[in-house]
Amino acid sequence: MTPPVRFGILGCGRVAHTHVEAISALGDAAEVVALCDNCSDKLDSFKPESEAKRFSDLKEMLAIPDLDVVSICTPSGMHADHAVLVAKAGKHVMVEKPMDVTVDAVDRMIAACEEAGVSLFPIFQNRFNPTVELVKEAIELGRFGQIFSVNSTVIWKRGQSYYDADSWRGTRAMDGGAYMNQGIHFVDMMRYLGGEIEEVVPMLGHQQRDIESEDCGSVLFRFENGALGNSFVTMLGASDVEGSVTIIGEKGMATLGGVAMNTIEAWEFDTPHPEQDEKAASPQTGIQSVYGNGHQAAYHKVVQHLREGQPYPITPTDAKKTVELIVRCYQG
Repeated sequence: MTPPVRFGILGCGRVAHTHVEAISALGDAAEVVALCDNCSDKLDSFKPESEAKRFSDLKEMLAIPDLDVVSICTPSGMHADHAVLVAKAGKHVMVEKPMDVTVDAVDRMIAACEEAGVSLFPIFQNRFNPTVELVKEAIELGRFGQIFSVNSTVIWKRGQSYYDADSWRGTRAMDGGAYMNQGIHFVDMMRYLGGEIEEVVPMLGHQQRDIESEDCGSVLFRFENGALGNSFVTMLGASDVEGSVTIIGEKGMATLGGVAMNTIEAWEFDTPHPEQDEKAASPQTGIQSVYGNGHQAAYHKVVQHLREGQPYPITPTDAKKTVELIVRCYQG
């Protein structure tokens, strides 16, 4: 019987619970064997009946033999430092978005994993949404024809209490603000679906939250293929209202909606494709979480890579390009 892939979670805050749930959903294929955080309250937030060992020190967690992969869920500006330590210990690295907040840090992370001969798995879980996969397939089938525009809208709420809960939130060095932290999912999706972007015209705002970074913004994009786009992001909504991407082409258009691109809101093409069109018309689950439901799929891909040698679909170089793009938005 093939043993499970054994994961450790570094950083036990908000998103870590989603990681544990995703790993648990894989049954005998994977298990969480360790949790690590220097805040005891965050460690205690996990179910006491969990069999995972608990650590307040990363080096102690890395010393245990039954550990294959460490999932890094710490503040964004610490990702590279932690990834280097994990890689040097000979463990594979799974890292939450963004890989880090600077390109230099991302390069350092990639180099450390390559030198240690371990795999690096960046997370952009929304790429695994069935709705996104359907639109990606439509693009590859040529159903849109020439793509004229790719636009995204993010209306979420992150109140002052969210930022006050941890001192790193909203800082340039550790978090990066509405674009690097939250909007990055949608900027990545614009790249993923529309292609690389050659020109950015940003207008970032700091309207209400008492933080160092931006709480809203709008960025115009010109894609290498000539398409135009606009990314609007705000953390000042009354609630998490919308997380959408719309693609308009010469032969059709589609809108991924819901709170995390997990529903099909528009689907119109000149030429029918019965199998695709039936999927687009089926009732959508409408995941009511900004995390979407893609973490389980991402972990499944990691397990397939480590057990069967199948390629993990998001390469470090690909994920780095999204960080580079956000940095360009900040630089103007």
